[in-house]
Amino acid sequence: MTLAASMPRTKFATTARRIALFSAVLILLALVLHRLGRIETPLAIGLVLTGFAGAGLALISGIVAGIVIWRKGSAGAWSAAAGVAISLAIFAWPASVAPIFFRLPPINDITTDPEHPPEFAALARDRPKAANSIAYHTNFAEMQERYYPEVRPLILDRAAEEVFDAVGEAARRLKWRIVTEEPPQADGTAGHIEAEDRTLILGFTDDVVVRVENDGGSTRVDIRSLSRYGHHDFGRNASRIKEFYAELRARLDATVPTAAAPRGKAKARGTKVPTRARKGAQDPAQAPRSGAGPAQPDARRALPQKGTRP
Repeated sequence: MTLAASMPRTKFATTARRIALFSAVLILLALVLHRLGRIETPLAIGLVLTGFAGAGLALISGIVAGIVIWRKGSAGAWSAAAGVAISLAIFAWPASVAPIFFRLPPINDITTDPEHPPEFAALARDRPKAANSIAYHTNFAEMQERYYPEVRPLILDRAAEEVFDAVGEAARRLKWRIVTEEPPQADGTAGHIEAEDRTLILGFTDDVVVRVENDGGSTRVDIRSLSRYGHHDFGRNASRIKEFYAELRARLDATVPTAAAPRGKAKARGTKVPTRARKGAQDPAQAPRSGAGPAQPDARRALPQKGTRP
């Protein structure tokens, strides 16, 4: 114990441990406050990036401390190891999403109608200055066609008013915060619903607009999902569109009206089917009289022979 106490302690080990702990607490606090809506997204992103920078500094300090301890036999191995371990744990989070970052395209705006995407009106006025532009970039259309070919408009053989009601119900079931609703008009004007959706864990806010319009006797539903911050959505906008269409189909299937029976064919289903006669029973009008069989005209009944039952 005296020998361990007399060994000089390297400052790099203590620095690595303290900076790593501070970075971990800073990142955790920023994520929790952002998820609860206490701080804005730009501030949360800045705090998280600061925490990552601190974790990198702690990792370098821990490695230097390990080299000094190995060469000079200084104390502080546990502090250096703690700093390196905490720093690696912090970097494990971005490392886990790195494959998604490189596999998916850098898109933050997905729509089912790239030629005429639904436009934001109410959300365009209330967006922060640091948010992404609401103007649709035409170069996104090619990347979307390549990576998300299944994102297409939804054509339904239902009335536009009925579909619009189902769209609103589906949005509420998905926990979207609806900002404005404009139902379709009789003059052919399309209906619009603008809403905000937050990611489950980090709480990033994305803007969504749904357009419902008549399309030659049917109803066409288009949707656009735009990330409010960041240049890469990690596939979240496309997943949101798929989830919305699935929920919309479920709402429409749950409200399918009961089809009435066509005229002139009421007997096909509504009439009672005659009950099947019991086995061995016959119609009284067609059942033979008791005896050997049906009576023949001008024929006498034959007497039963002895030893046989009549």
